[in-house]
Amino acid sequence: MQSVPATLNPRYTFPQFVVGRSNEGAYAAASAAAVAPGTLYNPILLVGGTGLGKTHLAHAVTAEAALRDPLRVAELLTADDFLHRLSTALGRGTPELMLDELARASLIVVDDVHVLDRHATAQEALLSLAARAVSAGRQLMLTSDDAAGASALAQRIVRRFRTGHSATLGTPDWAHRVAILHAKATMLGVELPPSAAHHLASQCEGSVRELEGSLTRLLAIAALERSPLTLGLARRAIAMRTERSENAPHPLRAAQTVQDAVAAEWGVSPDELVGAGRSRRVVEPRRIGMLLCHELLALSLREIGAAFGDRDSSTVLSALARARADMAESGAVAERVARLKQMLPATHTAQSASAR
Repeated sequence: MQSVPATLNPRYTFPQFVVGRSNEGAYAAASAAAVAPGTLYNPILLVGGTGLGKTHLAHAVTAEAALRDPLRVAELLTADDFLHRLSTALGRGTPELMLDELARASLIVVDDVHVLDRHATAQEALLSLAARAVSAGRQLMLTSDDAAGASALAQRIVRRFRTGHSATLGTPDWAHRVAILHAKATMLGVELPPSAAHHLASQCEGSVRELEGSLTRLLAIAALERSPLTLGLARRAIAMRTERSENAPHPLRAAQTVQDAVAAEWGVSPDELVGAGRSRRVVEPRRIGMLLCHELLALSLREIGAAFGDRDSSTVLSALARARADMAESGAVAERVARLKQMLPATHTAQSASAR
């Protein structure tokens, strides 16, 4: 049986996707694509804001299709992957060969397709890929941000085919947010008291990623203080998030998302990452956090230094070099960094900006 590609995030599976009224249509369409590619809706477009589950479903569809049929080839590309492969193919004079190879996959998923709206050559290439794939009964699924309206290119592709289908992932309501919190806590082997879950759900009305960040912060405080999960602790977690966000300039607010994720992965607190502590348990994740801010958010050395406790640029430069060395020396560290890159919301934004 075909193994699941190593590039997929193991956390992004169908069993770990919490279904509610805001996303049930998108979940149903994605499930159908995974079970029987090309037979029901084709192509499929999933539209939603940042952190609402588009990428989760993109990975889940690819993993499920790869596991279900040993003869299937499932391809997941970000828009930036598509641009890179197309650029390489154009340089070699083989764009048609590249499109033919992709179109042979039973399932092709292109994540964050809105990035291609500013690239005329890529638009034509994706239109050509869609025609080849759909006419051959291959499944094509696209995801698009809805910040400025769904991708015009993606909508054009879906309208072009009689079996095309669009589904939206909206903001979860309060009951759905509570269910998400309980599900995430259970996956981590933690029992979340209803009062704490209700408070977090009432204070985090945006994306699922914001909700998960608040849960991560709550669990980090509890672990560091060896304290039970309580409503009071949940209130502190929300207060910390609000204080950090409101008092920080925009680049620092962006860095806080990275710091929260790194802190959760390494089992330290965000405050330790920006503090003066020099133990290895803190220094290693601090370096990784700086590296991710540099690579994913394109922050300058000065901005990274400000985000990590007002450190100077030479200290940040040294930390970036050491972080890369840590990844080269340790496969475990490299895997953790790869996992963080998959889950962090700013990943595709920064890569897209650099591509343009």
